[in-house]
This record gives sequence, structure tokens and C-alpha cells, in this order.
Amino acid sequence: MHHKIRNFRDLGGIPVKGGHVKYHKLLRGGPLYNLDETTVACLINEYHLKTVVDLRSEREIEEKPNMDIEGVEDVHLDIMTKAQQNADPEKMALKYRREISTEHMKGLNRLFVESHDARDEYRTFFKYLLKNKEGALYFHCTAGKDRTGFAAAQILKILGASDEAILADYLETNTMTHELVEKELAGFKVKENLTDDQVNNIRGYMTVDTSYLKEAWDAIIEIYGDFETYVAKGLLLSDKDVETLKQIYIEF
Repeated sequence: MHHKIRNFRDLGGIPVKGGHVKYHKLLRGGPLYNLDETTVACLINEYHLKTVVDLRSEREIEEKPNMDIEGVEDVHLDIMTKAQQNADPEKMALKYRREISTEHMKGLNRLFVESHDARDEYRTFFKYLLKNKEGALYFHCTAGKDRTGFAAAQILKILGASDEAILADYLETNTMTHELVEKELAGFKVKENLTDDQVNNIRGYMTVDTSYLKEAWDAIIEIYGDFETYVAKGLLLSDKDVETLKQIYIEF
């Protein structure tokens, strides 16, 4: 099923303090667009999907809308449009191809923390995580790597995963999407008549890098002092909320 949904994976099995993330509870990836019946059946019967949290803009949703799946709640939280940023990697790649991609992507990840609108949407994301007592919650954006990657990093850190485990999941995107990204880049090169240097630069928009996530963590330290204060004052999660998240998502 995984190849049907861009960058799909289950966070289950990732080690955390006292245990590991439960299987079939936290799923991440790209849009649930144009799926076949087998894939939909797998989401329902194997993963027991209950909630989808879509982190894309309205324009992105219009281009590749999620399929309506009976019995599944589809929630829209627009992380970046209010911050006046287009976070669709393909659109960014072509629009900003003359800029240094790594610097642009680091700036985008910093905005996830600095933008009040983005922060408010992530707060709401955690409200849905707290409500998800039964079944799986699937969260995604267009490529399942930036908005989704930071969402995954936050929940994993709250659950007690090590920085190494969080980064390993974050970078797994590059492994899972390598063939697809290289195919897309080859198409861009021909269509847009790009040089090899331009293609290498655009690759930075369509992949993830350790420095991207580090920029978000650095912004948290600069603004809040430490991650615990960010959880309390940024995400507005109480100690009880954190314990509830651990009870829902950790296999002890």
C-alpha cells in the first residue's frame, strides 16, 4: 500500500522513554488522493483510520483533494498560507530556483515556530491528537516532509523519543521518496531547460536536511528557552495533556 501514498509511514515502533510508539496510531505522509479501493480498504481495516489532519493550503487541496472515506473525519489546518508562504515543494522549487534552497527551507522551518498562525494550527493539531483515543490519526501535507515532518518531530519529542530517533524518522523521507524525486527532477530539467547546478539546488526543496529541522529547534530555544516551555506556552499543553498523549500513543 505504501507506494500508493507519497512518503507514507507508521510512527509505530519508534523507541521512547518507557516503551515505543504504538503501531497503527500515528501515520504520516502525503495526500490521500486518487487512491485505489485496496489502499482505502487497508487504511480502514488494517490501520483503523479515524482522523485525517490535512496541513495544506486550500489551493493545494483543490489540486489534489483527499478522498472522502466513510467514517473518517477530515480536518483542515492550514499551517502556512496565513504566513504568506507557499509550502508546496514543487511550486517552491520552480518559483525560487534562483535562491539557495537550503537557506529558503531553513527559513520555512523557522516560520513553523515564529509564525503565530502556524503555531495556532499546530496547537489545534495537538487537540486532535488528544481526542484520538481509538484508531489511527493520519497527518499530512503535500509531500509529507516539512509541515508534516515538524509535526512528527514535535509529537515524538513530547512522547520521549531521542533526538537521534526523531532525526532518523525525519530523514527517512529522503530514502522513501528518492526514486520519485529523481524522476520529477529529470522531468523539470527537460521541461524548464535547467542546468545541473539548478537541478541540485531544486533538489534541496524536494528533500529534507538535518539543518532544516535544526532551524525549527533553534527557533524554539531562542523564543521559549527550552522545549518544555514551548510545549506549555507555545502549544498550550498541560502536564496532564502530555501524560494523556503518552497513555494514548505509547506501548509501555
